[in-house]
Amino acid sequence: MNIDDFSFHDSQILEVKETSEQTIDFLIDFCTDWQNNVFEKRILRFKDVINYHIDQIPFAGQPTILEIVNLGQLTKTFGTGRNQIEAVRNKIEMQTNAGNRTIEYSEFELITHQ
Repeated sequence: MNIDDFSFHDSQILEVKETSEQTIDFLIDFCTDWQNNVFEKRILRFKDVINYHIDQIPFAGQPTILEIVNLGQLTKTFGTGRNQIEAVRNKIEMQTNAGNRTIEYSEFELITHQ
């Protein structure tokens, strides 16, 4: 799945949860029918997250996603010598009306909320 295949514009971030195993779940109000302005709750799940950074202003209400910019892949090195490992991750910038969030992850899913 490629994050560029989806439009997250106008999706509201309702909740963010850091779950076990380096996973971050965004509960969002996701537009499923642009012509009829239909939004449904979905979980935008990022797996194997090694960096999640929030840079935003104090904000009342739910932030709304304006755009998700794909910043490509990167390789990070952890440790040295025999203890050195490399992690290849995707990097995105989630631009909202409150500021930006940067996430480095291995894969993502867009899941219907039950």
